[in-house]
Amino acid sequence: MKTIVILHGWRHSKELWEDFARALEEEAHVIVFDLPGFGSELKPSSVWNIPEYATWVKKRITETTDAEDIILLGHSFGGRIASLIASERPVWLRGLILYGSPSLRRPPIRIKFKIKIAKICKALGLRAKVIRPHSDLRLADESGMGDILRKIIEFDMTKELPLISAPTLLVWGKHDQPVPLRIAREMHSLISGSKLIVMENEGHNAHLENPTLFYGIIKKFIKSL
Repeated sequence: MKTIVILHGWRHSKELWEDFARALEEEAHVIVFDLPGFGSELKPSSVWNIPEYATWVKKRITETTDAEDIILLGHSFGGRIASLIASERPVWLRGLILYGSPSLRRPPIRIKFKIKIAKICKALGLRAKVIRPHSDLRLADESGMGDILRKIIEFDMTKELPLISAPTLLVWGKHDQPVPLRIAREMHSLISGSKLIVMENEGHNAHLENPTLFYGIIKKFIKSL
């Protein structure tokens, strides 16, 4: 039987995937990890980036499975990790599902402008108030994960995505605001042979917003492998 390993998003945990995992049990053996710093897992003792998380996930996979016919499903932050692992082409990888995954660093023009202004103000010894901390970053700072999130946000996989050779499905909500659909389309162009499915009425958390639709899409892809 195929094994699907689910990597959750930032500020999420395996708990939010329990219903989906139960629904998918007839199609595959399902494993959901709490990633370090979330759920039951302690935060890293140093400032990790995506490569450190990828190393941790690969170790867990080899420790808890037979490491054969693995399908990685990564949501958002978890998709960044899954993207990097897939680019390394592990022999056990059967398929890849990237869902609302910001694997490309493409900040909006308004954010680039604010960052530029902030740098100019800093160089002039002025205090800039043009950038307010994002809620995720503010909460990350409060939990001691702020430095990790800052590194992760800057991690870009433009060069790594073309190295992915496993069958890949990109699943996106049309109204995903944290990771706009333009990111999905560019990722689709970089990953050879990938397929992009857009959920017309969903946002960034379609597995919670419309679990029936999301389940049907994933089930069909698993059956095709």
